[in-house]
Amino acid sequence: MNEKPINPYLFLGILALIWGSSFILMKEGLKVYSSYQVASMRIAVAGIVLLPFVRWKKLKIRDGHLKYFIISGFLGSAIPAFLFTTAQTVISSSLAGAINGLTPLFALLVGVLFLGIKFNKFKIYGVVFGLLGAFFLIINKDLNFDISYTLLAVCASVCYGINVNIIKQKLNDYPPLLVAAFPLAVISVVGIGMLIFLGVSIDVDNVQHIKSLSAVLLLAILGTSLSLVMFNKLIQQTNTVFATSVTYLIPIVALFWGFWVNEPITINQLGGLICILVAIWLIRKDR
Repeated sequence: MNEKPINPYLFLGILALIWGSSFILMKEGLKVYSSYQVASMRIAVAGIVLLPFVRWKKLKIRDGHLKYFIISGFLGSAIPAFLFTTAQTVISSSLAGAINGLTPLFALLVGVLFLGIKFNKFKIYGVVFGLLGAFFLIINKDLNFDISYTLLAVCASVCYGINVNIIKQKLNDYPPLLVAAFPLAVISVVGIGMLIFLGVSIDVDNVQHIKSLSAVLLLAILGTSLSLVMFNKLIQQTNTVFATSVTYLIPIVALFWGFWVNEPITINQLGGLICILVAIWLIRKDR
């Protein structure tokens, strides 16, 4: 695949802004809709949005690779969408974003244990510093959490960790747009089916209904469709651990939202920011 190289740090920053805001958008959607409705609308709209951009008539998938596209759709989008929205009915958006920081660790562990991927001390140190940074960002802010709902968010991060390895090891030779669009097209069927079963009410005269619906649409279009294309391209042209280091930046975006609404910024949060920047530098050293 001879595509023009991207600026990995630019993509990393854009993805951090998009995904760091996704948890707030989920919370906004949950003010009107149930967790299942938010997740179903997200994956349904996300799949539909990318359909026109793929040359489906000229689609060529090698024998045995179809299953990887389907698995990627469920592990990379569908299952985490339901897990995170359900978790956020109890835990805070900032905590959910911080838990998402576990993704690089799971990506590394899956790659080493099941795919024979080699790693060096820089990757290990990077993962450790990243997790330490995520911990500092939530300490003294959200320590009273429900363990069962927290574990749902952890399971979503496990799904992400498995998925990035599938993309890198099995789908690396396909265009990033296809790697995002095909799996989303598959799971959009699930989302549409769920919406038919659950039903969705839209009250155009209700301001909160419009806000929640707009939040879910942004979540689907920017937080899923566009961002997945960018993320897949980043995985293909760097490595899984560097690409998933975007999850270390997500709590920083959440910290910005807190500052925007006049929440106090603690020394722990600043320490977390420093750890995260060190983590990305260490991970990037192994190209």
